[in-house]
Amino acid sequence: MFWTTLATCTVLGLQMLRAFAGPVDSSTTDVDELVMTPGGLIPKSNIHAVPYGATVHHTPSQVQIIGTDGAILHTAQISNGVKKINIAPTAPGTAPRALQSGYIAFANWRNTAASQITSFTTVWPVPSTPTSWNGQLLYWFNGLVPDSFDAILQPVLQYGVSPAGGGEYYSIASWFVVGSNAYHSSLTRVSVGQQLTGVMTLNSISSTYNWNSIFTGVSASSLSISTAEVLDWAYEALEIYTTSIPSNLPAGHTAMTGINIANGATHPASIPWSPSSDPGDSVFMSITSTSSTSGAVQITYPQ
Repeated sequence: MFWTTLATCTVLGLQMLRAFAGPVDSSTTDVDELVMTPGGLIPKSNIHAVPYGATVHHTPSQVQIIGTDGAILHTAQISNGVKKINIAPTAPGTAPRALQSGYIAFANWRNTAASQITSFTTVWPVPSTPTSWNGQLLYWFNGLVPDSFDAILQPVLQYGVSPAGGGEYYSIASWFVVGSNAYHSSLTRVSVGQQLTGVMTLNSISSTYNWNSIFTGVSASSLSISTAEVLDWAYEALEIYTTSIPSNLPAGHTAMTGINIANGATHPASIPWSPSSDPGDSVFMSITSTSSTSGAVQITYPQ
């Protein structure tokens, strides 16, 4: 009965991540293939590669990609009152687990201080290679989310083929998923055991909050966004798709350490993470340190 209890974890995940399956035009969802992003299932035509140096600009009414010369390269309208994406798997052949969400192990925390989050760093190693390959897609990330839950900014490690590319290997990119659109940096291949440092930084505040997501030392993973929303939810997460047996996952565990969350020049006294796991299938998220400067969580796999 492996994976059978993921439905329980799915409900918990969807309560907090509900709006990643944001509103889209029904004429699109009727004909457009849904693909698996680190923010849920998104119409394939709504996946956008962001040129290096460009900025994703998010307002309440639209999302734009603005080039380094100020030219508008892309515009997507944000509609109200239209149906949300159905993020349930579309067919057993491509998604053997009939589940609504891929978030199976995660921890979250909401900043309630007067000072907003200004940076969020996490360090983790590239896990061992899964012993079996069945086209699975695995995502690990730290991420920031607004109270509306309509978006997520995240430096993402993936195994498998995502809408950004990839293969039977590990690679990294930064993503910004907002409503029914997903934006990503270039994908860079990484090696098992390589230490990754995912960093999100609030660079400035004007009429919008101006963020950058990057893996330290990998310039191609840089993604800059501007948004009118405050990003006050922090996440550490494992998200999986088309994964049917334990050997589709790495063995052992992944320690996500060096967690540093700043509020300007200060740090919270601690980070009281709320973990969510799938104990019935032996996929666990545990908290090993609530420090706001050197915190740690651990994802444990079933083999």
